Amino acid sequence: MDELTTRKNLISAEEVLRTEIIVNQALVDILIAKQVISEEELVNSIQKIRQEQMELLNDSNKIVSLQR
Repeated sequence: MDELTTRKNLISAEEVLRTEIIVNQALVDILIAKQVISEEELVNSIQKIRQEQMELLNDSNKIVSLQR
């Protein structure tokens, strides 16, 4: 019975991502509606974060040679 209860309590990764998307969209909508941030500022920030993530990803794929 414990196994059945545990299975019911599991949440799929897809469901977690969907929930995260909904929460993030709601927060963005509130910030824009209250004029805390403009859509342009949001887009610029997203582009900056994407660029930083790509740079980190590219750096993590580099092979570092060990010269002795």
